[in-house]
Amino acid sequence: MQERTDYACVANMIGDVDAYARDMRDSEGFAALRRVCITHLPGFGAVMFSYHHLPPPGAVDYSSALTVIAHGFPTDWVNRYIKEQMYRHDPITRLAMDVSEPFWWSEAGNAGAISADEQAYLDTLAAAQLGDGLAIPVFGPNGRNGYCGVGFGKQATGLSYADIKQVQWVCQLGHQRYCDLLKMQFPDGEHLTGRETEILEWVAKGKSNSVIAEIIGISPHTVDTYMRRIYLKFGVADRVTAALRGLAIGAIK
Repeated sequence: MQERTDYACVANMIGDVDAYARDMRDSEGFAALRRVCITHLPGFGAVMFSYHHLPPPGAVDYSSALTVIAHGFPTDWVNRYIKEQMYRHDPITRLAMDVSEPFWWSEAGNAGAISADEQAYLDTLAAAQLGDGLAIPVFGPNGRNGYCGVGFGKQATGLSYADIKQVQWVCQLGHQRYCDLLKMQFPDGEHLTGRETEILEWVAKGKSNSVIAEIIGISPHTVDTYMRRIYLKFGVADRVTAALRGLAIGAIK
């Protein structure tokens, strides 16, 4: 990624690292977590912030709709983004999931192949004149990932590679805390017994109930019984969804 060197480097942006880490750790709810982010991010020169949570298929909160939290963006842009489901054609979020390094919104067209609809979205974004910002991928447990957009508005800013990595660290820490808070809300009835875990792991490997029965030395009828118990615990109705759910919550590997 090319460093921006045409503007003065923003030094010591993060301010008190210890304070941020402590406040993040001590946030006991989503509202508190949001306040921590809003309080600390301006120290980087950021004026806009968005967070897109991307739970994996099978997770209890999985949905085809995207969970978007935004701060500092113009209200009309946020409303339009959600109402028109612009996230369906926003390539920035998708491209961020394919890389480990942040990139600038203005460079999204060079970050990978994009469709005509995605290019149309980038044109719409440019026309909105929101300024530039960083696209930052964040990663969590069991494939529970996300995207942070940190906007710097129309005021151009120069960030060194080290500066950008600090911003990425702040976003990653916030995402991990968000995942921790989500985990506290998940129902307790999803824990599998050792035998249920063993069977579901074979299901995830594509084995049929009859084959699983032969592998672990029990009857196919008993495997069927275990599968019904798994369905009940996970609140699902088929083996594929059960396997996805197990992988999503870390019940199987």
